[in-house]
Amino acid sequence: MNKFCCIFFYEGYVGVAPTVINLAKSLSAQKYSVTIYATKNDYPQIDLANDNINIIYFLKGYDIPTINNFYNLLYKNNIFTGVIPIIEIIIFIFQSLLYSFKNYRLITPQKSFNIGIDTNGSILALIHNYIFKSKFAYLSLEITSLSHYRKLSRLLKFIEYIAYRKAECIIIQDKDRFTSLCKYNHYQHPNVFYLPNSSSINDSRSSLVNQDNNYFRNIFNLSQKDFSTLIIQAGMICDEVYSQELASAFSSINNGVALIFHERQKKSLQDPYIKTLTEINSANLFLSLDPLPYEEIDKVFASVTIGLAFYRNIDNNFSQIAKASGKLSFYLKHGRPVLVNNIESLSTLVEKYKIGVVINNPSDPIEIESAIKTILDNYSFYSKNAKACFAQEFDFASQVNPLLSLICK
Repeated sequence: MNKFCCIFFYEGYVGVAPTVINLAKSLSAQKYSVTIYATKNDYPQIDLANDNINIIYFLKGYDIPTINNFYNLLYKNNIFTGVIPIIEIIIFIFQSLLYSFKNYRLITPQKSFNIGIDTNGSILALIHNYIFKSKFAYLSLEITSLSHYRKLSRLLKFIEYIAYRKAECIIIQDKDRFTSLCKYNHYQHPNVFYLPNSSSINDSRSSLVNQDNNYFRNIFNLSQKDFSTLIIQAGMICDEVYSQELASAFSSINNGVALIFHERQKKSLQDPYIKTLTEINSANLFLSLDPLPYEEIDKVFASVTIGLAFYRNIDNNFSQIAKASGKLSFYLKHGRPVLVNNIESLSTLVEKYKIGVVINNPSDPIEIESAIKTILDNYSFYSKNAKACFAQEFDFASQVNPLLSLICK
């Protein structure tokens, strides 16, 4: 094995990022030695060593007492807070370059192809390009405009513009998000590959799921008699995904339905937001606050009846979410019909493939209850369509091949 790929992922949540995990595995299968440069975080971690993938977790400034105290001073006096993201990327660059120099084989330009994720990752990939002449791709997980950056931190966005133009190609989930990304970065990149935030149909982990498809019934002691229908919203628990509205609406639905919120990051029942949810709905809301490692995540989706994918229309990063929603892809992979709110990217997919029902008002228990009944009355139809939709639109193994052809040529 003499080919190398560095994936620069400042945000660092590798263990809950299907695109990063499966892209790294795909490159490893092509005889690449893959190193993921990440930062320490509280999300579940994943061990990919068996796939010849090494993950290096660097410290953020927040993890270094002296620097964190300096940040607190800036926050306390409300001055120069825009400089903090710049300090953070400098710390990330310093640590990653030090590691690269110690492992020079990772940066041999004739044998390497790097991937920079979003703003900070692409900046580091650009620096490697200038210093070591390594080609790189720009991978977009989140799309953000200049307006998201405060004062001095806008400098990072301007450097990202350069990285975006310099990249050999862009990797993003679909055409709509690519259009927005080009607009935000003021450049129509000529070379783009579309890669959904998903896994593969033939993922070896899926066969293990059939041994434990009662995951939530077991941990919450949910009998078939009392709760015949398990409905889940996986991922974030927050207002951005209508958590309070859904908790309230489901509290009025009493026909054997359980609503489950499953977090991707460990939370406590004493968390103020979580306590608010339990006050809103103490009847049929169940909170799964201990995230599973990626190797076991299929249990979550195999053990429910219907999946929820609700996203508030905050900006294009949320509204153009269909191919970027990891939970949606996993619902479909396991043949779970879905309920989604009425934003164009979600409603278009649902109506095209008949994989569920679009909800106009997430706060309306009557509308939601009617939608649940529609699905349950013809469950095999929607489940079959869900699997077909996954195979056509989300199967990572088939979608990644064009990109691999470029990287591995």
